[in-house]
Amino acid sequence: MRRILAFGFLLGLGVTAAVADTTGSCSIRAGRSEDKMSFSWQRGDCAAEHHCHDGGSDMLWSKWSGVALRDLERDGAEVDARMIAESGEMRCVGTVHEAAVRGTYSFTPDAKFATRMTAMGFSGQTPERLQGYAMLDVTTTWVKEMKDAGVTEMTAEKLMGLRALRVDAAYVKAMAAAGYPELRANELTGMKAVGVSPAKVQAVRAMGYSPTQEELIQMSVFKIDAPFVERMKARGFQNLTIAQLVKIKIFKLDE
Repeated sequence: MRRILAFGFLLGLGVTAAVADTTGSCSIRAGRSEDKMSFSWQRGDCAAEHHCHDGGSDMLWSKWSGVALRDLERDGAEVDARMIAESGEMRCVGTVHEAAVRGTYSFTPDAKFATRMTAMGFSGQTPERLQGYAMLDVTTTWVKEMKDAGVTEMTAEKLMGLRALRVDAAYVKAMAAAGYPELRANELTGMKAVGVSPAKVQAVRAMGYSPTQEELIQMSVFKIDAPFVERMKARGFQNLTIAQLVKIKIFKLDE
């Protein structure tokens, strides 16, 4: 999975402390589609790899004010781009040069959001963590929906992994309905990361298997699907177990 963010978490700092640590440089350029920008930020001396923190993501232009795709065509234009999230405001102030905005980045945390999150049981709301929440669109509404769905072992940091992979209450409920009522945050993240879905469960069962959660993950990781199973049958391997199919893939016995 491509890197979405790379953060150094400053554990134990207060919400209003070290706000200056969330300033640095930024760039905005065209994304992979017209509706998205490629946004990146950098803090510290990354050239020397000393106390460097950076990150980036494709983000919707519509989430930002003060900047649009057409602005990248105006070389020399001054831009004050802002994105307001529930956890705080991201800002990139700079100049357009060679179809990209380059300038100064800042993030202003929302203390009220941090207080609400703490009240919901998620402490350690540092400015950097709130910045990550802003980029991933972590909201109190989504957190409440996840808690109401029964998801357990969620922490302030695990929320970022869940949100980055777009794990939501609908996914949790759909997997439970498919026979996998796994509610631990890490396991849900692990399943979503490799593409385990209710549709995949149906496809596997149509092959005649009743996989465990771990077997589902293995089948997804090693791309064990109906065509692969049929190829093995054509070679004379009938009634193979999931474990045997996985071994065939691991040792490349199908090649």
